[in-house]
Amino acid sequence: MRLSLPHRLRAATFVAAALLSACSTPSEKGGTTGTTPAPSDLALPGDDAASPPAADMGQLADEGTRPDAASCPATTDPVKAVFDGVDPARLTQLLKELTGFVPVTIDGAQVSLTDRYLPSSKQQWRRYFTQYFSSLGLTAHELAYATKHSIGETQGHNVEVVIPGKSPDSVIVIVHYDSIGPAGQETKNPGVDDDMTGMAALMEAARLLSDPCRQPAYTVRLVAADYEEQGNPGLEGARQYATYIKNLSTSQGFKLIAAQDYEQSGWNCAIDNSCGSTKGGTTFYVVSCSGKEDGSKYDFPALGDALAQVAASYSPLTVSRVCIAAHSDHYAMWEIGVPSVVTSESGNNPRFDQAGGDTFDRIDLAYYAQISRVAIAFTAKLAGVATP
Repeated sequence: MRLSLPHRLRAATFVAAALLSACSTPSEKGGTTGTTPAPSDLALPGDDAASPPAADMGQLADEGTRPDAASCPATTDPVKAVFDGVDPARLTQLLKELTGFVPVTIDGAQVSLTDRYLPSSKQQWRRYFTQYFSSLGLTAHELAYATKHSIGETQGHNVEVVIPGKSPDSVIVIVHYDSIGPAGQETKNPGVDDDMTGMAALMEAARLLSDPCRQPAYTVRLVAADYEEQGNPGLEGARQYATYIKNLSTSQGFKLIAAQDYEQSGWNCAIDNSCGSTKGGTTFYVVSCSGKEDGSKYDFPALGDALAQVAASYSPLTVSRVCIAAHSDHYAMWEIGVPSVVTSESGNNPRFDQAGGDTFDRIDLAYYAQISRVAIAFTAKLAGVATP
């Protein structure tokens, strides 16, 4: 994020509701794009709606490679199984590796990923990211584009990993990977909370959702977006990806079901005495509206309700519903008509972006794991995970 959350949030009324069978139409003037499902098509898998049709496309998983049901653990609630499967120790290790707290081995060489500001640092980080997905049997595709920012490179680089579902219709998880810091000291800020907490959760989601004992109804697209932290133009990587995926969905004839943005999720406001113990580590933000800053242009209350219900069903955390405008990557999805929702820690973290000091020791690992569990479980819900 480029600004601290509370400076651009307005409170929204929390509506406790069961999972709705349809996500809302955006209130953007002009309506949805042609790649976004019509309201009647936005039923969440597992609700009382027809499953998406299987597609005869070469990139989709070969059903013959799937294990039979007898070889997979029995479960009556696949989403709860994903929630329970999130491994806090893995999240912690990934977070340490992603931010240089511990060294990593890339192509046989030991390195530390201490920043993601310089082009060379970002390139090294992408090599680590690609290597991780290769270990899961997945391929990371780099999507280069011409950047308007002048930080020693002429191209920005998004990275996309695709987990095929029964249908090519897609659910997107987008998290930025670039970092920033105080002027002249950008490389000294590891950007742990913002947003390697979200990125480690994305990587853990990949491990769980690519498990051959889980069958997503929809294809899941995991995106590491570049240049979220820089302004003028802002959200450059996310907007470039939005253009790319909108064009791809139009040319290949698949729908964009919904998107999630795993935002910074590890800072506990009570640790810095920024809030009381009844709030710190016990609540988190769910964002599905843009608020007064942009004239309440976008609002997807049913999507936020659905995420809040997953939290209420499985987690001890309490949801706080807030609105946020064009300050994180979800906004680029809204701009192309895709229903999108954000999960984030509650409170105002004073140690991120240009402030610096966004270090591993400031993370409440237990709180972080709880937010990540909810976010990843909701991705599983959107994707329609099921046992064979």
